[in-house]
Amino acid sequence: MYDEEQMIPYDGVVEIPKEIQKIRDPIIFNLTKRELLFVSMGLMMAAVSFWGLYRWMGVRNPVFVLLPVLIASPCLLFAFIRPMGLNLEDWLTIWMSNNIKSAPVRKLFAQNAYEKAWELAKAHEEKARGVKKKNGWKRKSRGRTKGAGNIKKQKSIYKIRQ
Repeated sequence: MYDEEQMIPYDGVVEIPKEIQKIRDPIIFNLTKRELLFVSMGLMMAAVSFWGLYRWMGVRNPVFVLLPVLIASPCLLFAFIRPMGLNLEDWLTIWMSNNIKSAPVRKLFAQNAYEKAWELAKAHEEKARGVKKKNGWKRKSRGRTKGAGNIKKQKSIYKIRQ
């Protein structure tokens, strides 16, 4: 049987060999379905823009051919560029979630449970001591101070008597 030392627990990650990762399933002209879709979209966008410039706008200059090429280039980039072995749209999604959507500075909000319990115990003792002496919360007056004639700014309207 198996020794427990030899058994490795499953952590949900399966490593795919590099030979299998590079396998392509070409359909036509050595293009995969995804590449064929993006290339055909790019060609259609270029043809429509070329026809629109030539027919509707009447542009006859040979330099205007650059505009349809520029319009089709994003589709060609999505078809053939694979940064870090990922499709460009997958890579852009990951990049946006890490660099744009997430907070630039991540703050750590950690509180020591012992310190929190200590603060609660101290507050409970103060409250119990205040009840015994009958000195609880009292409202401070908001009026003018004696003799000064001006209004004194306060941080809080409640004060604990000690």
